[in-house]
Amino acid sequence: MKGCFLVFEGPEGAGKSLQIGRLAERLSASGVPHLVTREPGGTAAAEAIRSVLLDRPELRLDGIAELLLFSASRRVHVEEVIRPALERGEVVLCDRFELSTRVYQGWARGVAAQTIERVTRAATGGLLPDLYLVLDVPVKVGLGRQGQDQQDPGQLAFFGPAPDRIELEKRSFRERVREGYREFAAAEERIVVVDGSGTPDEVEGRVLGLLEERFPHRLRGANFPR
Repeated sequence: MKGCFLVFEGPEGAGKSLQIGRLAERLSASGVPHLVTREPGGTAAAEAIRSVLLDRPELRLDGIAELLLFSASRRVHVEEVIRPALERGEVVLCDRFELSTRVYQGWARGVAAQTIERVTRAATGGLLPDLYLVLDVPVKVGLGRQGQDQQDPGQLAFFGPAPDRIELEKRSFRERVREGYREFAAAEERIVVVDGSGTPDEVEGRVLGLLEERFPHRLRGANFPR
């Protein structure tokens, strides 16, 4: 692939979307061709699946059902959006990818790793990002950023936009998600944990420093602070 595939991951409230937006603005200002996309989503079909997965909290879906739906979304996303952008030489900034499946459906929900690997490989054709940036924050911080009442972790009250089906999970689920990300990062070089605590400027500085260290040539022309 000619381009550079960067995926931002992390638990709810970690600040992924904010940092993707900041990086995209910096790439735009520098004239670096790039694409911003998300999972599940990115195409009409994938967005329709996203609605089923996230916008219908009354639906009961176990880990296997989630795996298959996320993977169907990922298949069309990879083939219609991500691969073409990489072939054009663009920097692809994606909000979540297959690591989310390994963490949420595998580590947190208990779906067997072998099952996830087989289904995911069929969906992606073996495509992996150049780097996973996992923004890591304590669960309490993530809850606070989402405006949730933390007095009773088992019964969360939301004061911002209506939560999606995953955001309605109990605090214990969120703790498993955070643990899963850290475990995978400890075992794979392409997964790097970035401290997501602090101000947006502080987090952005950590992200940019990591990217400049890892990709001094592939992101040439990007306006990174020295």
